Amino acid sequence: MMFDLACEPGGGDGANTDDDDRLLTIRGRIRGTSSPGSVYRAWVSFDRNSEEFDDGACTCPAYTGYRYEVCKHMAALVFHFADHPDLFRGFGQSHAAGSSVDLLDYMERLDELESRRREAKRNALLRATGVDAGHADAAHTAVFGSPRSAARVPAPLAMVGPGQVSLEPTVALRNRVWSVSFRILNLANASSYVLKSVSRFVLDMDRGEFEQYGQKLAFTHTPDMLDGYGRAVLRFMRRAVEARRNALMASHAYMPVNVERDLILSEDELAQLLRISEGRRLDLIYERWMRSTPERVAVDGVERPIRITMRRAKQGATEGYALRGDVCIDEIIEGAERSYMLVGPGPAAVAGAATGSGSSDGEDSPAAAARALSAMSVREIADLPDSELSRLGLLGMGGMGGMGGTGGISGPDGSASGAGAGYGEGRRFCRFPEDCEPLRPILTTLCDGDPDGRFVSDDDLPLFARTLLPLLERAGVDGDVPEPVRELKPQPAEPEFYLDRTEDGVTCTLKVRYGAREVGVLPSVPGDRGGLRDLAAERAALAVVRRYFAVSDSRRPAVIDRDETYAVVRLFDEGLKALHAAGAVFTTPAFDRLLAPRPPKARLAVVMNGGLVDVSLLADEVPPDEVGALLASYRRRQRFHRLKDGTLVPLGEHDAGLDAALATARDLGLADDAFEKGDGTVEVPGFQAFMLDAAVDDADKDDGFRAFVGDVKVIDPSRYAVPKSLAGVLRPYQADGFRWLMTLCDKGFGGILADEMGLGKSVQFIAMLLARREASEREAADGAGRGPSLIVCPASLVYNWAAEFAKFAPSLAVETVAGPKAQRKALLDGLRDGSGDGGRASRPDVLITSYDLLRLDAAEYRGLAFDAMAIDEAQVIKNHTTKVARAVKSIDARHRFALTGTPVENRLAELWSIFDFLMPGLLGTFKRFHERYEMPIANDAYGDEGRAQAAKLKALTGVFILRRLKSQVLTDLPDKLENVVTVRLEGEQRRLYAAHEQRLRLLLTHEDARDFNAERIRILAELTKLRQICCDPRLLYANAKDRSAKLAAIEELVDTCVSEGKKALVFSQFTSFLELIAARLKARGTAYYTITGETPKKRRVELVDRFNGDDVPVFLISLKAGNTGLNLTGASVVIHADPWWNAAAQDQATDRAHRIGQTRDVNVYQIVAKDTIEERMLKLQAAKSEVARQVLGDGSAAGGVAALTRDDLLGLLNA
Repeated sequence: MMFDLACEPGGGDGANTDDDDRLLTIRGRIRGTSSPGSVYRAWVSFDRNSEEFDDGACTCPAYTGYRYEVCKHMAALVFHFADHPDLFRGFGQSHAAGSSVDLLDYMERLDELESRRREAKRNALLRATGVDAGHADAAHTAVFGSPRSAARVPAPLAMVGPGQVSLEPTVALRNRVWSVSFRILNLANASSYVLKSVSRFVLDMDRGEFEQYGQKLAFTHTPDMLDGYGRAVLRFMRRAVEARRNALMASHAYMPVNVERDLILSEDELAQLLRISEGRRLDLIYERWMRSTPERVAVDGVERPIRITMRRAKQGATEGYALRGDVCIDEIIEGAERSYMLVGPGPAAVAGAATGSGSSDGEDSPAAAARALSAMSVREIADLPDSELSRLGLLGMGGMGGMGGTGGISGPDGSASGAGAGYGEGRRFCRFPEDCEPLRPILTTLCDGDPDGRFVSDDDLPLFARTLLPLLERAGVDGDVPEPVRELKPQPAEPEFYLDRTEDGVTCTLKVRYGAREVGVLPSVPGDRGGLRDLAAERAALAVVRRYFAVSDSRRPAVIDRDETYAVVRLFDEGLKALHAAGAVFTTPAFDRLLAPRPPKARLAVVMNGGLVDVSLLADEVPPDEVGALLASYRRRQRFHRLKDGTLVPLGEHDAGLDAALATARDLGLADDAFEKGDGTVEVPGFQAFMLDAAVDDADKDDGFRAFVGDVKVIDPSRYAVPKSLAGVLRPYQADGFRWLMTLCDKGFGGILADEMGLGKSVQFIAMLLARREASEREAADGAGRGPSLIVCPASLVYNWAAEFAKFAPSLAVETVAGPKAQRKALLDGLRDGSGDGGRASRPDVLITSYDLLRLDAAEYRGLAFDAMAIDEAQVIKNHTTKVARAVKSIDARHRFALTGTPVENRLAELWSIFDFLMPGLLGTFKRFHERYEMPIANDAYGDEGRAQAAKLKALTGVFILRRLKSQVLTDLPDKLENVVTVRLEGEQRRLYAAHEQRLRLLLTHEDARDFNAERIRILAELTKLRQICCDPRLLYANAKDRSAKLAAIEELVDTCVSEGKKALVFSQFTSFLELIAARLKARGTAYYTITGETPKKRRVELVDRFNGDDVPVFLISLKAGNTGLNLTGASVVIHADPWWNAAAQDQATDRAHRIGQTRDVNVYQIVAKDTIEERMLKLQAAKSEVARQVLGDGSAAGGVAALTRDDLLGLLNA
């Protein structure tokens, strides 16, 4: 059927195009053929001239949306237009003659929706005020003369209000197929109508359609028109229709769902319908009744208990028992969440009903009725006419077998109303007991309504008692079972395993209990064959025993030999679980002691033994001499460890105590098996005590250990008095440093005095040497027993140290090992020759030499023993492979110290080299240090692993490093104001820089890691060229133009200093750049001094003194020559002409002016070329300094050029 037909010019998509005069579009609404309730909208456009198809669409499921695809509705629309074009609105008219079909159609739909909204609003108002819908329409007619919405609802129709419509299901079972149909009820006038299409009703409800079922019922289909039960049934109907639609879609059958009057149900769907109908009655058409009219049956919301009776019976000559259920189970409906059953009265109830009706004489007596019924099957009873049923008392009786109910037709609320009872009276749906689910097949047999029941002969009673009876009891079915039958039920076999521990090992005795009777299986008891036994269960229990025990003789218990540790472990690991799963397990106290209740708590204990620390591994309830073996078992990942007395100690997969002990052993540089040897105690050097102090609980430290550590961590100020000659000279923090040095000496340790540059490290060490000389004189007048001290420093500082001794400790005899080779040799030979004569006058107190001379004179120092040795600017030995480092470490000195403001310049390996000089072994081998500390910290400085290893390294070395910053201890020191002056390269300088940078970038990009390492020197040379161009192109190209941005900035800063009466230090790595600066200063008439690597050592001291005392405003200094040992407090301005890779070296240079004695604020200017490698170097310095900050506690160092990786360099070249 087609309606709302229209045609219009143009395309069907509604867009205005040039084709509007060429195309013609027809539209219409088509009702589906297979489902009349489905209406689809279709349109087709085609060419007026060629009559060829252009486009189209349809709302039916079969249309997929592809262009040029046509469904049957679109085809029917075209055929209909060809036959009857005059039926299409707009045919033959111009485009402007009428409204657009699309627009008109849309407006009509809006009007329809508005009508539905008004209807719903009216119903809500009526429901809120309690006014009946019919009365409201009547009042409307009385006032206005016509009913409301007369165009849609004829006057005679009976309108209903909200909640006045319900749905009544009728369930049917035909040909073993469940189905349901529905009647729609007008609760206002008790009228009802058959629902002809379930799917159409659901669609009407979804769309809010107004439908008429007859003169007594018409309403707008919205859920609020239904009562509560009706809405629940509607939800059920929607789910059913949706399920069938999904099934069709899954099978790729794109057709509408068409459910007419009868809805075929699965058992789960029927169970859902029964669930929402609990407490009500519904109509049932049941095929076994052989009746086509429905009967009312109740739906109970409770489980119906089932009882089985068992009475003596005889079948022919065979005697036995008859089993009969007290209820007749006609059907069981299995639901996903809940199952139901259709039940009727049992045979006893039927017989009881028969005896209570009819006459008392002749064949109509109750006894006759009972005999007649007992001889008939349920089907035969169902075939009886109503008159015969009434005579037998099966009609009109209330509540057969106690099932209750009055029958008749139910009222609007579903309750029974009306007199009389149908054939379904006494039958009802009720919940199926969940416990009886496994018995479903046998229950329908026992409860089939047969009055004779099911016969079990006496010969089969043991089989019944062994099989069916326990099943019925487990299901909770109440049964009247005679005691003789119950006695035939075998008792379940209950295995019992008895475990014991003897001298031979672990034994297992197996017994099986049958109720109060006990049977010995292993060892077997001769003659114990009486009574019923479950031999299969006994064999299964014995098989479990054999899996874990040896059974050599059935007359003896099973056993595991005491030496078979693996078998015992297997028993505890898995055997006990298997035994518990098979039966009850009983153990003796001796067996219980075989397994320790819990893993032992392991811990380390430390005892001070002279200058060494004894470290022991302890574990609760484990003898000390067996803890090592316990650790060995744990390292081999064994689940249990067996002690010497046979006790098994469980070992977890991860034991915190043992893991901590192993980790500490590795931190100490010990092998994993160190505690497994001897008595489990290892000796470590005293300097390891401070790391152990953090790893061991206080309760496990002896008094000597606590005192040893406490003396170093908390130094008593009264213990060491500052020499009187220096009492008024040393600042408080310097006095603390002196006491720290003295403490380390007394404990036999070395250390790093790492104070920031300018805090007076030399005077602190001089005070220590002076105090030890004075203490030696008090102990022995000739000072015997202590040799001289040795100080090794850069060549430029040899005479500085001599001057410091002369100033602060003139009483000490100081010799500088300098000058020609012969002179140095004679001095050392004389020291060697006079070392044992006890004379003080022939022997100096202190020797001072340089690193280079020590390397050359290393052989001359053999045989000399020094009391104390200090290496100043200790970073000189940062590379442990150099000859200088090896020469320094070869010196025989009782106490070794390092003085440096930058213990770490480039990488952590430098710290290892210094400690390898101070206390060899503290940080282990270089390889171990590299793998354990350097790589994790360098690669993951900000991650968890890097931080953890840095914390461990700090705990290990922290007590041996004393570092103070000026900001912490010199509150009276003027401020250091740091500034970055950015200059921009222009013209030829910019072009030269860009060309070199691009060349280096290409070089790095096309080389892999192997090539990078091989070409490192060449790459570093290219980097140097880039930095030189940033300073001045003339450093590379002699013919370059005299235009340097940096030179101009430096000149401006110097002019400002001169005009303000300040002095400036100008540092540069490139002496050639210093020459260009000097030439510019000379041209401007500005006086200056210069120090480079070529300046003799004594000349440097002279220039420093002159600069601090005269009016020369500028001091030009090469970075490497002047960043140590110079005191230039006369200057208050520091200019770094070019940034250096190592920020620590720059800081040292700055500290030539910013140090003790400075009275003015120091302004530091760093000249940096913008958008060049210099600007990116500053960022790289900040990142690299994080490593030193984590270990030393401040960012005192940054990675140098040697520490740069390929990625670092690429980062420097890529802005």
